[in-house]
Amino acid sequence: MSLTSVVSWSLVSGYKTLLGAGRDPRYSPTSEGSTGAQKAVMEHLQTLLLPLLLVMCPPVSTTPSIADNPWKWRERGEAKAASRTPPTPYLAYLKGKDSHSCAGFLMAPGWVMTAAQCYTHKPLTVILGARTPQSREESWQTFEVESYYRHPKFRSPRTGNDILLLKLNGSATSNSYVRPISFDEPKVRGKCCVFGWSHRTNTVTLSEATVTIIKKRECLNYYPGLADRLICGHSKPSGVPEKGDVGNPLICGNKAYGIFSYRHGNWPGFYTNIFDYRDWINCILNSA
Repeated sequence: MSLTSVVSWSLVSGYKTLLGAGRDPRYSPTSEGSTGAQKAVMEHLQTLLLPLLLVMCPPVSTTPSIADNPWKWRERGEAKAASRTPPTPYLAYLKGKDSHSCAGFLMAPGWVMTAAQCYTHKPLTVILGARTPQSREESWQTFEVESYYRHPKFRSPRTGNDILLLKLNGSATSNSYVRPISFDEPKVRGKCCVFGWSHRTNTVTLSEATVTIIKKRECLNYYPGLADRLICGHSKPSGVPEKGDVGNPLICGNKAYGIFSYRHGNWPGFYTNIFDYRDWINCILNSA
């Protein structure tokens, strides 16, 4: 039997009971015990009419309504948008001349660090807050480079000193999409990550790979000509940085540890050890 049938039957039954109470002399106001009889009739009617009341007046839901609380909906929408926020708000896309590009990272509101090799592609345009640098997004912050500070002893990636500081023509605004990262000496415990821009397809996208840091002595056993102040990092074949990944930051313990410089054949990737250049970096920042 459907709920509607139950409700209809309840109404009819209650109505008949009420009529019967009206015809029966026992229920007459002048009859003895009429008050108790009427009370019994009312209790019977309450029991029969309860389903109807539940249908017509359902209980108030404890779930907030979007219409009643529009700000709740906005909060949920913002939470969904946050899931699309890049996990690397410090990552920079450096757009150079002749379709060349590099990666870098925001080290201070007005400064970006990258590899010295990228100097040959200047003038560089710095794009922050991008998920895909090929189509403009609201999260973008774009800057031109006011000054270039390439390490004076840089000659080629294999001889080391592959580091370049870019002074922007303005200061980046920190938010969920754009934020500097520290480059103090991190606590390296074997596993790190390299972030950057993948050029393996026609679309440039964010890339991430786990990197195992190889001890310097072990790396020198296989590659005796390794320059000073370089880090050896091993990745799976699919995650090994390529030539187009120059400038990708090596992140260890939520701090910038290295800058991808080059790879030699099937050898691990080689990264500039940022902490070894802290005195030079501080000198540039204090004098610029």
